[in-house]
Amino acid sequence: MSEPQKALIEMKNINLNFGTVKALSDVSVNFYEGELVGLVGDNGAGKTTLIRILSGMYAPTSGEVYFDGQRITRFHPKLAIDLGIETIQQTVGLCDNLSVARNYYLGREPVKRLLGIIPVLDFAQMRAASNKVVHNFGLRDSVNVDDETALLSGGEAQSFKIGRAVDFRNRVIIMDEPTNHLSVRERAHVNDIALQLRDQGLLVIYITHDIFQVHRLADRIVILENGRKVLDIPKAEMPAEELEQIIRDGGHEISKR
Repeated sequence: MSEPQKALIEMKNINLNFGTVKALSDVSVNFYEGELVGLVGDNGAGKTTLIRILSGMYAPTSGEVYFDGQRITRFHPKLAIDLGIETIQQTVGLCDNLSVARNYYLGREPVKRLLGIIPVLDFAQMRAASNKVVHNFGLRDSVNVDDETALLSGGEAQSFKIGRAVDFRNRVIIMDEPTNHLSVRERAHVNDIALQLRDQGLLVIYITHDIFQVHRLADRIVILENGRKVLDIPKAEMPAEELEQIIRDGGHEISKR
């Protein structure tokens, strides 16, 4: 008999207070490599707040977070990057006035030394790495990595951010409302990439308001309401219509799982 899979991320009894406001209340949830989890709920449910703990932006008021079996005791964005946790958001993550190549290494620019002593940016490495992402993640062949990212479409910008995250060997890709304001074709492309990452063994956490979209993609659905987890269930066990009803009615009759 095989042993149960070990969680990559364990969040136990997480509470987060902002003064007198309780943003998260006793949230416990595990995440596993090689799965796509839909994290859903209405506005103010706590979805993004929970993810900001994983991305190092917030430290929980109480509770425990483990990554690959090791407890995290200090929370900051650099630690999340070092652990291989990357958050892809719709409206941030790229500097539109910089080139595609510069954006690839944003904050992690490679340096070479002229005459062995003078540090300068290694633009050749930047171009080579960003070109690889352009070709591997479905951007137009006409995209020039020396052009500003402002010239990319919304779907291309999302695909580039995801490709950059994967190329830096991240193990966890958090997609926060990744298809807002995208065309039907661009939305399908981004969702296809999410499935490919899951199939490659990465953990993909997909945050969205669109329960019907994420139901087609996810292995498991986690619903938050008013900072509490009200449901954690394999997608196959409940149709999207029932999940939508739970969100609409507030999940009052759902026992915690």
